[in-house]
Amino acid sequence: MMKRVMDFLKSQWPTIRVVGTFVGLIAAFFSLLTYTPLVERFDLAWTVARGIAWLSGWLLSSIGFIGGFPVVIDGTNLASGTFRVEVSPGCSGVVPTMIYLSAVFAYPSGWRSKLIGTALGIGVIACVNLLRVITLFLIGIFAHQYFHDTHVYVAQALVVAIAAATWLFWAGRFADAPGD
Repeated sequence: MMKRVMDFLKSQWPTIRVVGTFVGLIAAFFSLLTYTPLVERFDLAWTVARGIAWLSGWLLSSIGFIGGFPVVIDGTNLASGTFRVEVSPGCSGVVPTMIYLSAVFAYPSGWRSKLIGTALGIGVIACVNLLRVITLFLIGIFAHQYFHDTHVYVAQALVVAIAAATWLFWAGRFADAPGD
């Protein structure tokens, strides 16, 4: 019986290694976001949220100048008229990026393809998240009744779906996985 179990584990070792590496990397990445001694030194999610708020606020100010609505940026807060929203660390795009990067680094491919996957994923997810913040802000101003549902049910799922699609694109196009 033990021999069969060992043979099975040996035959499934590549899968076990990939899944184990993925779970381990997610644990390591999430400790960067939540482990107090690390967060007290450098709060990655807050830093990215502040950058996203600034960049989206700058772009929204340009849109607002053309569209006739002023946009005020205050730290991670964006406001126009009576509508005010905070770009919180949860809205920074860091979590889907970390899950994506865990999948890239767990996948059995070479370092060159992992670097391509890293650059591709960070770029795509950051752009999609920036577009998400801008779109949600505009919905908040012009169609406020749809803001909550769009934010909670559509926009978050869209970022996750695009991160997954980006990984599939990378794995199919750039990853030099065994068997290819």
